[in-house]
Amino acid sequence: MAVELKEIIEFMEKSFSPEYAADYDNVGLLAGRRNKSVGKALLCLDCDINVVREAVREGAQLIISHHPVIFGGVSSVTDGSPDGEMLVEAIENGISVYCAHTNLDSCPGGLTDYLCKRLDLVPLEPVEGNDGRICRPQGKLTLLELCARLKERLELDGVSTTAQMNRPVKRVAVINGSGGSMAAAARAKGADVLITGDVKYHQQREFYLDPDFEYIEVSHYDSEKIVTELLFDRLKEGFGTRLEAVISKENRPPMTAVG
Repeated sequence: MAVELKEIIEFMEKSFSPEYAADYDNVGLLAGRRNKSVGKALLCLDCDINVVREAVREGAQLIISHHPVIFGGVSSVTDGSPDGEMLVEAIENGISVYCAHTNLDSCPGGLTDYLCKRLDLVPLEPVEGNDGRICRPQGKLTLLELCARLKERLELDGVSTTAQMNRPVKRVAVINGSGGSMAAAARAKGADVLITGDVKYHQQREFYLDPDFEYIEVSHYDSEKIVTELLFDRLKEGFGTRLEAVISKENRPPMTAVG
């Protein structure tokens, strides 16, 4: 069985509308032909040369990546850079690359909502624009219990927080990826806890010194790695046995803890 790539694109754009993409973003089909026949798709958070070579081994005709493979200005696509080598190898092997990024994050039922559901948090409203979610817990919840839940549900070695472990959690701001720029908006909407990553040190100090606001840090990778599970489920619902979806095993975090 197989599906035309243009049918997969239509399904992705209906599920995660490009209208939700940020102005700076680059989403959609970034390499390949729309009329291509696809029997297998490899799903990943980040597409790099290791993922492309995995797609070759798997016999996949399509890679669906969360983070765009072409981001910002590109003046050439050659084997002279890691990204260029990755794209050249994908094209040479007839592998198309489709990316759904901030549109997949922000749209209703997208990655942010999926993360909230994983944490048993009920979304109430966006933090800012369409981005992030202000949530309420289902029942009583302490900061310590929320940290333990994050560790368990995202399969983490641990999480870092700004401390008051026994304080009750009332309103949680959930922003997958990098959410430090939305901290003020989260506070303004009454959040007493922020879950996100990539927050700078001076902001961590601000949160630490604020008795009414706590921060739980989850790395960019760890807060978004479940995107492959979301994509797998949606594609299964949309195409059944017509399309085989495989979650990448080569897409790994860029940093590894030692010791």
